[in-house]
Amino acid sequence: MRYNKRLQFIDDKLVEQTDVYPVNVTSMGIKAQNLVFGSFKQGRIAVRFQNKVNVRSGYMIIDGDNFKIENSTNTDRASTIYGVEYRGRL
Repeated sequence: MRYNKRLQFIDDKLVEQTDVYPVNVTSMGIKAQNLVFGSFKQGRIAVRFQNKVNVRSGYMIIDGDNFKIENSTNTDRASTIYGVEYRGRL
């Protein structure tokens, strides 16, 4: 798995965090979205981290594109955050 994208978090108060994380980003298909969320939305993505990251809400910027965090899951070594495309101003 290639971690070739760069992510920066923005919290709910719209304060930009200084840490930049290497991530793997994939778009979610209709079947995967129905399994995870029970519904379909255009522009949903799954963001995978190499290490565990504890973020539950807020926004993220991935290579200049804005996303709102919808859900997250953690394992003992890694994290996955699910987001949807955000068209508002951050």
